[in-house]
Amino acid sequence: MGDYERVPVEDWSDVTDRLRKLAADGEVSESDEGIEITVGSATFLVTKDGRVSAGMPLHDFEDGEVEVLYFDHDRGAVRVENGDRSYEFRAPS
Repeated sequence: MGDYERVPVEDWSDVTDRLRKLAADGEVSESDEGIEITVGSATFLVTKDGRVSAGMPLHDFEDGEVEVLYFDHDRGAVRVENGDRSYEFRAPS
């Protein structure tokens, strides 16, 4: 998957570190259940049990069975792959 770094959701400390880095210019909200970043008007939430949801002004995404996230910090992106579904969240610049 190119320049993406594969991070299992079960490696929670790595997931949160990478999302905090992705949201360097935004906000981070963390709870016992998960972490949500907000950059501009875009949000990305992942829970410890693998639920992912994202929202931007023109679209939303949700998936409940994610085991791995793929990060590309050079592009400010996190990608979700699950079977035949694929979604990429890019932090607005």
